[in-house]
Amino acid sequence: MHLTQPDDLIVRLLEADKPTDVVYVGAACLAGMLDGFGWVRSRHSLERRVSVRREVLQLEKSKRNRSGHLIEFTVASLTVFDEDLGAWRRANSELTVRRPESVESIVCASSFLDMPGQHSVVLTRPEERLTRLEQFAAHLRDTALPWFASTADPAQLARTAPDALLTAWGFAQDLIEFLVSTGHHLQAQALWDRVQEHQPAHRQAFVAGRTMAGTGERPRWHTPEALGWSASVLDLL
Repeated sequence: MHLTQPDDLIVRLLEADKPTDVVYVGAACLAGMLDGFGWVRSRHSLERRVSVRREVLQLEKSKRNRSGHLIEFTVASLTVFDEDLGAWRRANSELTVRRPESVESIVCASSFLDMPGQHSVVLTRPEERLTRLEQFAAHLRDTALPWFASTADPAQLARTAPDALLTAWGFAQDLIEFLVSTGHHLQAQALWDRVQEHQPAHRQAFVAGRTMAGTGERPRWHTPEALGWSASVLDLL
């Protein structure tokens, strides 16, 4: 896999000494090992754009990094944004919950630390850097990329969305809005049915959300009431 990397990038990876330089060059190399991803230094993230969809692997440098002792970075989270979903929310404020503007286009997100296996890559020794990045890239292809794929097709999303996204404080409500915004109303209904089956302990909160919809209130993002509210205002009941 490293043969696809530009020669100058490999040289920079092997010769870099300062932890920040190693991390940034290492991240650029890692992006080149993942299909379609690029390194966005200003956001410290690996990102892939497919039309209006943006998939993000957020990186964090270790606070213990020091030349000759430790140079490490972690994939902290995975997030999906969709520009059309953001536009739909802006145009249909009465059909979406109250949320910060920074997550106006969010489809879903997860901590990578909750996934099994390796979460970080150590690049302290120059002679080991390329091999370690290749191993980490293989791990991301087995874990992160399937996670992104699970919500990429709205026609299948009600079946393929991971259970971890469908908790009462998770991203089921965002996914339901995404499906409605793309015209997949039946998928939205199927996802709502799946949420109710997986979250029986929160049915009272769902009822409270439907009551809020009836009185013209708008719940806050990431609350169990938001799910019942969305089911009501988006006509999924």
